[in-house]
Formats: sequence, C-alpha cells, structure tokens
Amino acid sequence: MREIIKKGHDYRIIPQNFESATIFEVKNINENDFEIVLTKVTPEELKDYQKNSTVEIFGSGDDGLIFFETKILECNNENLKIAIPDNYNNIQRREYSRVKFMGTIDIEGENDNIISVEDISAGGIKLITKKPLEATKDYSAKINLINNLTINCTIHPIRIEEQGHNGQTKYAISGCYKEISNIDRIALVQYSFKVLMETENKENGR
Repeated sequence: MREIIKKGHDYRIIPQNFESATIFEVKNINENDFEIVLTKVTPEELKDYQKNSTVEIFGSGDDGLIFFETKILECNNENLKIAIPDNYNNIQRREYSRVKFMGTIDIEGENDNIISVEDISAGGIKLITKKPLEATKDYSAKINLINNLTINCTIHPIRIEEQGHNGQTKYAISGCYKEISNIDRIALVQYSFKVLMETENKENGR
C-alpha cells in the first residue's frame, strides 16, 4: 500500500473546484500520509486547497496508472500533507483507456451526420456517422460529460472506416483532439478513470 506514491513520478491533484487542478511534487512519504508541494499553483487556486477538504490524486506508478480519493491533513501555503487512503485503484492500462461515452457532443456543422459516439478517451474519440468526415479537416467540438463538465476542442480524423449493415452504410471515425487545454485533458482523464472504476466495481459485484 505504501508503494502507490513514489518520488519522481508524474501526479496531479484535483480539489472540489476542478478548475484548480494542478501538478505536484512528492517531498516525503510517511507511514499514513505523504507530503507534497504544489509547484505551479496560483494564489487564487491555492484557496481551493484547505485542511480536511477532499481531493483526488491520479498519475503513473510502476504497475500502471493510479487514481484515488483522499483528504488534505495539513496546509502550509503550497506545502500539503495528504492522507494515504485505505483503498485505492491501480488502473493497469494504457494511458488513455477508451471508455463508454455518457453525455452529449456538438460538432460544428456535423450534428445531423453523427449517429452515435462509440467510445471516448483522454486522447481521442470514436464516432459513428452517416457520411465520412474529411481527413484533412479539423472539427470544432463541444463535449458535455455527465459530471457537468464541458470540453472544448477540435477533433482531427485519423482513421475513417466504412461499415455496412442491413444495407446501410455507416462510417467509424477515430479522431484525436487538437487545440485542447490542459484542464480539459485532465477532465477527460478523470472521467475515464471514474467510468473504469464503476465498470470494474460492477463486474466484481461491489
């Protein structure tokens, strides 16, 4: 359990106000807590990091990606002491795992063309459309996730596959994000983690 957080790994911390999410550096690891410094936090963002408030931690470990919810035990400006939780999730998958999409999407000029969203990840999205998209074009998109977060980005098609079923032709469009902010990328990573956790809990009968 004490091995889930290590110095030198890439981690992010998310407070209740998602827009204040930031990166941190691990300074010390103790028996029941670990000490961090928020290396790029602004004075305004720092207000969202208070003692006893709940935060989420995610990042990379030796065995894959980790994600867990915990509490801030102590605050001293940018220096925080974080509790090590009793339970955590270690997601041993590729960085941008594809998960079921639950929300709505608005792609400029293409809404009537979109049949469904097959899956989504922090790296891209897979759409089913009536007509193919242009491989050389970037499409402005607004993605509304079920946790009331809105992602603004452009989508660039990287794979277009024709599919035929019952005499109807459809197209599977795999696209990557372009012109996406770091905070929106974090939102997608968080969303993917939560969907994975919910799916695994259901499979394990939790």
